[in-house]
Amino acid sequence: MKTRVFQIYAASGFFGPFFGSLAVFTAMLLLGHLLGHLYVFTKGEVSAVVFFKYIIYQMPYFMVKIMPVATLIGVLLALGKMVASGEWKAGMAGGWRPFDMVKPLLLCSIFAGLFQFSVQETIAPSLYLESVHIFRRDIRNRSDWARLLVKNVSFTAGEGRFVSCQYFDGSAKIMSRVILSEYSDGKLISTLQADHASWDDAIGAWVFWDATETVFPSGNGAYFSFPRVKRHISKNAVSTVRPDDLILENLEPDGVNIKGVMERIRKLRLVGAPSVAEHTLLWCKAAAPFANIIMALIGAAMALIFTGNRRFYSYGAAIAIGFLFWAALVFSQEIGTAEMLPPALAGISPLVIFGFFSLWIMRRARI
Repeated sequence: MKTRVFQIYAASGFFGPFFGSLAVFTAMLLLGHLLGHLYVFTKGEVSAVVFFKYIIYQMPYFMVKIMPVATLIGVLLALGKMVASGEWKAGMAGGWRPFDMVKPLLLCSIFAGLFQFSVQETIAPSLYLESVHIFRRDIRNRSDWARLLVKNVSFTAGEGRFVSCQYFDGSAKIMSRVILSEYSDGKLISTLQADHASWDDAIGAWVFWDATETVFPSGNGAYFSFPRVKRHISKNAVSTVRPDDLILENLEPDGVNIKGVMERIRKLRLVGAPSVAEHTLLWCKAAAPFANIIMALIGAAMALIFTGNRRFYSYGAAIAIGFLFWAALVFSQEIGTAEMLPPALAGISPLVIFGFFSLWIMRRARI
């Protein structure tokens, strides 16, 4: 009974600092983001309703990014309070082992990881996409979305359709070296390849010009056994996905959850398109929630190392370590996307490096 009471008491000191620091750091990141786009917000007439909608829709995205840092601060303050009040020494004198006293806070970090995963996989992607939509349509005006020129784009174009192109020019509303693939029950049934495709506002569809169409035999009693090829054709209405929808829904990696990434990888594999960026993103998203446990271990060790008058140094060190870890996550994902590291290694290498650091600092703290 005493053990359970102590665990509840130790855990209760975590949630206040955790949610408090989560709110503060989210506000700081959001403020920095707004200052970075200050010119865009001030050059036009943006209503208060649109402005606050944009802020609210951006908040879950920043919460997911900063949550491991909030976990580190929560553990540091909760355990630091126990050390400063003498409760840590009392527990040690009563026969408690250091790890047993830290264990409730580690359980709290698991809760934080689950909380991060749930936000990351549910509301954050859709709200982030909506915030991008508001920014491009209502804040920068609708024409600004068309300034994007993107290379190596792949996206879904309705049920059973998948498009990949080498260049996507939103300003000219054209795609170059484009392939439309159609599949049924996981089998490729046809492809349409063209040097370019253009968006036709009149019919609300993409038009593939001077294209080559290949229809594959479907089996099951098909009356032909070899692919049928038609060359130099023009085909209308093969994809009704608007250019602005492509940018807002298909070109934002933070606007998709793990399920969406896996579905994208499956479709890319069907058409033989590269998927290194998607695999890297998948590993990074899967590994991100585990950062809370590592940050909790580091926070616990720092609370025991920086005691007395040195306790205030631990706050600055914790913030520095937290943001250094965040930078390592971003850097690792970028070099994985650039194919400088395998996707799996790019996703887990920051966790491995800081995991070993947490074990080393825990040993120094004698936990």
